[in-house]
Amino acid sequence: MHLSLPRSASPSQTTKSMELIDMGLSQEGTLFAELSLAPLTLDCDLASYLLNMEALELCMVKSFSKAPVEDSAVCSYLLLLANLVHRHEDVHQLRERGLLQGGGGLTDEEALRFFTNLRNMRHGRCYNRVMAQIEIYKESRWKEAKVYAFYYKNKKTIAAVVTGIGALVGIIGTLLSIKKSL
Repeated sequence: MHLSLPRSASPSQTTKSMELIDMGLSQEGTLFAELSLAPLTLDCDLASYLLNMEALELCMVKSFSKAPVEDSAVCSYLLLLANLVHRHEDVHQLRERGLLQGGGGLTDEEALRFFTNLRNMRHGRCYNRVMAQIEIYKESRWKEAKVYAFYYKNKKTIAAVVTGIGALVGIIGTLLSIKKSL
């Protein structure tokens, strides 16, 4: 499965609005889907603010499944981001794609630590909705996902084999033309 993140940081391409609640999966053509999340400028102050908002949601809402969607938006948003970040390269990619913005914020190491500490949060309704959309996408596109996953994991080997076959065809063609000229 390929989930692309938006390349532009503009609000029109990232989400319809700048609201955390507007997260979701949208179909990109026939093969890919795009995970849409509001961009985030992550610095120490905002990280603290987000953790406080998360704690408030967890304290104020007894059960996310029975509460309005808005009551779990911060937890859902942070949990989705935490699921995207596993290595320094993931944080860097989120910055390149415009999802994490600002140069004066947390370093990649600090952002990675921030997100990895959020992985055991309670699942909010927005999170469950997006994960259900991803599952539906995976089930409807499982063949394409398998082919893409195979290609992605083996693209260097595939390129080497295709190049080798091309070279071999070139050599055989040259030998045949030499043989005909003799």
